[in-house]
Amino acid sequence: MTYCIYAIVDPRNLKIFYVGHTSRLDLRKAQHLECCDTVSGLTIDEILAGGLEPVFVELEACEDQRRALAAEVFWIDLFRCRGVQLTNAQAFSGYVEREAEKRRLRVELGTGSRIEQMVALANGRPVRDGRRWSFKEDQMMRRMGREGMDKFEIADALSRSVGAIEERMALPPPKKRKKASEDRPGA
Repeated sequence: MTYCIYAIVDPRNLKIFYVGHTSRLDLRKAQHLECCDTVSGLTIDEILAGGLEPVFVELEACEDQRRALAAEVFWIDLFRCRGVQLTNAQAFSGYVEREAEKRRLRVELGTGSRIEQMVALANGRPVRDGRRWSFKEDQMMRRMGREGMDKFEIADALSRSVGAIEERMALPPPKKRKKASEDRPGA
């Protein structure tokens, strides 16, 4: 099996912001484009919100996973030594620094983001359309329904589509996850 080391380039400034390795670049690219709550995922979300798409570049091919892992570390170190700001977890000195960067990106991408609002408006879609539901947001939706708001008012209040509200209302309410301390006897 062949592995490749790849970089993701921000088309807004043509700078590399992520380095990874995979045996299936097509699959990994699709996973990245789904976005997630990582620094690289939030960066990709920001790029997509601007109507662009990140560029994936193959840096090196490796014969096996052991060599691919070593090559990935090499490329990350090389870029970091040259002053490239990577979003890989290894690019941060620890959890605090990584979480601070995620918070900064979330603020920029929040529902108040002008670019995100303009893109959503131009596409005729609510700002939060297609995004994952939080427990708190689900609770808010159900409370609004109990208070007599119709599905259109709830959709506007939560920046969701009417279809998403109907679909979510039809599901049983999610259960709040227990904290680790609640699982221990005597806690």
